[in-house]
Amino acid sequence: MVAVLLTIAVLAVIIVEFNYESRIKLHLADNFQLAAKALSCAEAGIAISMAALRQNNDILSDEKLSPFFSGMVRVPVEDGHCTISIADESGRININALSAPAGQLGRRRVDQMLRLVDLLNYQYGESSPVSYSLIPAMIDWVDSDDDVTLLSFVTRENAGVENDYYQDLPDPYPCKNAPFDVLSELLLVKGMTVEIFQGRPGNESKGIEPVEGIQRFLTVYGDGKININEASTTVIQSLSDSIDYALAQNIVEQRKFSRYQSVGQLQKIPGMTPEAYGAIRGSVTVRSKSRYYTATVTGVSGQFVRKVQVVLRKDEDTAQVAAVLRREL
Repeated sequence: MVAVLLTIAVLAVIIVEFNYESRIKLHLADNFQLAAKALSCAEAGIAISMAALRQNNDILSDEKLSPFFSGMVRVPVEDGHCTISIADESGRININALSAPAGQLGRRRVDQMLRLVDLLNYQYGESSPVSYSLIPAMIDWVDSDDDVTLLSFVTRENAGVENDYYQDLPDPYPCKNAPFDVLSELLLVKGMTVEIFQGRPGNESKGIEPVEGIQRFLTVYGDGKININEASTTVIQSLSDSIDYALAQNIVEQRKFSRYQSVGQLQKIPGMTPEAYGAIRGSVTVRSKSRYYTATVTGVSGQFVRKVQVVLRKDEDTAQVAAVLRREL
C-alpha cells in the first residue's frame, strides 16, 4: 500500500510539473505571437509613411495629414495599432558638413554651430554646459587625419581631440575619422553628454526649466543647406548674427500661410535687412533635391510594444522613397 501511494504521489508530482511547463510554454508562445504582431504593426506604419511621402511633397505642412504623422494618432492595424512620428531632416544642421572631404573647414557651418552652442547655453541661464570645444572635437571625429583641430578665430575652448584622447579613456575606443552614420554617435565625442544631446524635462515644483537637446537641431543627412520651409526658429536664428529671435519667428510664421517658393521671398519678411539676407541666402534652400525623413513608428499588440525607427530618402525628381537606415529601439 505504501509503495502504491508513493507511486501515485510521484506520478502526481510529474503531472503537475508537466502541466506547469506546458502552461509556461503556451504563455511564451502567446507572448512571441503578440510580439511578432506588434512588430508587424510597426512595419505597417513604415509602409504607410513611405506611401504618404511618395504621394505628397509636404505631408508635415498639410493640416489634414500632419496630425496623422505627429505620433499622437492611433492607426488601427488588425487587432493592434501603431503610431507614426515623422521628422524632416532638411531643416537641420548637417554635422558632416563641418569639414570638406579634402579637410578644409566648412567655415559657414562651423560659425553656425558656434551660434547654436550660444543659443543652447542661453537656456541654462548663468551656467554654460555646452563648450565651444565640442565643435572642433566633432570635426576631428569626422576628418581623416590625426591632427588636432584648432579654431584660431575662437578665443577660448577652441581645440578638438584626436585618437590619443579616446585611447586614454578608462574604456578606450578609436576616433572614427569618418563621417557620422547616425546622430547618436555624437555621444562618443568629447564634450557631449546625455543631457546636452537629449535635453532635460522641466520640473516646476523645483524651479527647473526644460532644456531642448542638441539632437533636435542636427542631422547627418543632406547636402548641408538648410530648408527654410522646415527649419525651427532656433536653427534659423543660428544662421547669422544678423538674425535675432523676432526675425527668425517672423520667417516661421510667414510659412504657415504660404510655404516659400524661392529664397528671394525672404527679403519681404518684416525685419529682414539686406545684410541679414546676404548672410544667409547661400546657406538656405526652399526644396532639397533629395530629402531625408526620420520615421519613428510604435507598434502595439496586446501588452507588447515594438518601436522601429527608419530613415527614409525621397528623390524629388522621381518621387521614389527608399529606406537608408533602420533600427529597432
